[in-house]
Amino acid sequence: MRVLRCLCIAVGFAAALEAQLEVPGDQCLGGTLLEVRPDSITTKFNEKILTFPLAPDVEIWRRGVDLHDTAGLVPGDNIYLRCKRAANGLVMASMVAAVEEGDAVDMVPHHIAALRVCFGRLIAVGKDSISVENDEGICVLHVRPTTEIWRGEVFHDVSVLRFGDEIGARAVVEYPSEDLIAESIEANVTKTEGTIVSVRSDSILINEYQYCGPDKDSVCPLGQVTILLDARTDIDAAKDALEPGKTVEAIGLKLGRSLIRATWIAIH
Repeated sequence: MRVLRCLCIAVGFAAALEAQLEVPGDQCLGGTLLEVRPDSITTKFNEKILTFPLAPDVEIWRRGVDLHDTAGLVPGDNIYLRCKRAANGLVMASMVAAVEEGDAVDMVPHHIAALRVCFGRLIAVGKDSISVENDEGICVLHVRPTTEIWRGEVFHDVSVLRFGDEIGARAVVEYPSEDLIAESIEANVTKTEGTIVSVRSDSILINEYQYCGPDKDSVCPLGQVTILLDARTDIDAAKDALEPGKTVEAIGLKLGRSLIRATWIAIH
């Protein structure tokens, strides 16, 4: 029992030490890969050029492939890093991930995944996929039973979507096919802010504005917007706090140019 207790303490201490060695992101900047060496990489982030030695147990990943060394990396690659600090204080890259330009990455040890966002207008709905068009072309998003689809509330069925919906989606890039597996899809989500003009039991009318100057008091009027309320609306105060003259911010489902169904309202 004593041996087991000592072993648990040792394991816990090692885990705590490993956590302490993790380097904050602002000290572990990725960027564009400039130079590759067997024991280090050099990147450029904005105007900073940084060289990172590689940790002995470094994990290197490039577009779906786990690499045994840096030979598979290509100058010009878009690089993400995780780093740890060696006992002598040296910052070393412990994870190196190379993704396509514009992609982000989920830096989970031994489960690195590239992430891509797609915005545009819904032009096609299949049994388990949707197609979204924007100025750059068309992206096809594959939908799984776990995909969260928000259209006023969360669904797991593409049948709630409508042609012409304004779509914003986050997807995992599946290699080598480069299929986009949607993690989340949002349809017609909108945000508005303004001053309450009138209040009814199921809605409020606001004078909408946007900030258009150098300070928070510089606003430009955009017209009136009706915000519908129902049992799904989360209000960050008592509902009777909604009264004319109060400033509110709302997020919800866009139903028209000047009509939304709110899922969340904050009173300023």
